[in-house]
Amino acid sequence: YSSYALFSFTKTSNNVIEGTVRELKKSGVDTLIKLTDNTNDSGLYTITHAADSTLQIGANESITEYRYRGASPKNYVTFNNETWRILGVFPTDDGTGNIENRIKIVRNESIGNKAWNSNNTNNWTEATLKKELNETYLNGLAGEAQSMIGYAKYYLGGATRSNITKDVMYSNERQISGNMYYVGTNPNSWVGNIAIMYVSDYGYASSNCENKFIIGNATTDIRACNDTNWLYNIKEKEWMLDQNSSYNSFVYNVLATGTMFSIDDANKYKSAVRPTLYLKSNVKITGGSGTSTNPYTLGL
Repeated sequence: YSSYALFSFTKTSNNVIEGTVRELKKSGVDTLIKLTDNTNDSGLYTITHAADSTLQIGANESITEYRYRGASPKNYVTFNNETWRILGVFPTDDGTGNIENRIKIVRNESIGNKAWNSNNTNNWTEATLKKELNETYLNGLAGEAQSMIGYAKYYLGGATRSNITKDVMYSNERQISGNMYYVGTNPNSWVGNIAIMYVSDYGYASSNCENKFIIGNATTDIRACNDTNWLYNIKEKEWMLDQNSSYNSFVYNVLATGTMFSIDDANKYKSAVRPTLYLKSNVKITGGSGTSTNPYTLGL
C-alpha cells in the first residue's frame, strides 16, 4: 500500500476541503478566492480599486478584493461557536506596513445595543465601544477564536454629504488626510483586533444596485436593494465605523429601513453592534460549504 493514501480524503458534496493532503495546507484565503465570480453560486465577486495616491492603501497599485454580495451568498462560518458571516477576502495591513490577503468576518447577530462613545465624540481611537470590543468582549471569546484574530489597520475616514456611492465612500474611508473625511484632529486609522463594519462594507454587500447611492434619499439610495443585501438581516439600527466629518459627535448608522444615516450624539443613542474582525492569514477552512445549514469551519 502507499503511505500517501493515509492522508487522502473521500470526496463529499458538502465539504470544500476535498482531495489530498495538499488541500489541507492551503489557507482559507486560497480556498475562498477559488470561488470568485460566483463559482458554485458562492456569491463571491472580485472588485478592483484603481491605484490612488491619496489613499492609505493602494496608493501605488490597484487593490483587488473578493466580496460576498447578494441576498443569500454562501458565506456562513462558525467562529467562537457562533454563526458569523464572511465579508470577503481583503488586502490587509497588519499595522506594520505588511499587507497580505486576509478573511474578514462579521457576527451574524448583534451583541446588544450600545453607545458608540460615552465621551460623545466620533474619534474611534477614544471610543468606549472600541475599548469594550478589544478588552471585555475579546477576552470573553473562546481561546481558539482569540488565537485566530490578527491585528489589522482599520481606516477611519467618513463623509460630509449625501449622494455618495459605495465606491466614493470606500475612498473616503481610506483617505490620508482632509477635512472632508476627518473631524479636526481625528486620526486617519487605528490598529487593533476588533471593530465594526464600514459603511462601504454594507454598500458592497448588495447586488444589482450599482446606480444607487449608499447615502442618499428615498428615491436614490440602496434601501431599494434591501432584498439583495445579505447584511440587511438584523433590521435594526446598527452602528457603522465611519464618522460624519462635519460634526464631532455624528456617526453613521444603518437604520431598520436600510437607510444609511449619520446620527448625532454618539453617547445618547444606543444601537446594535456586530463585531467585525480580520482572521490571521494562516487560518484554514477545514470543512463546510458556507450555507446556513452547513457553515464553514475554521482551524489553524
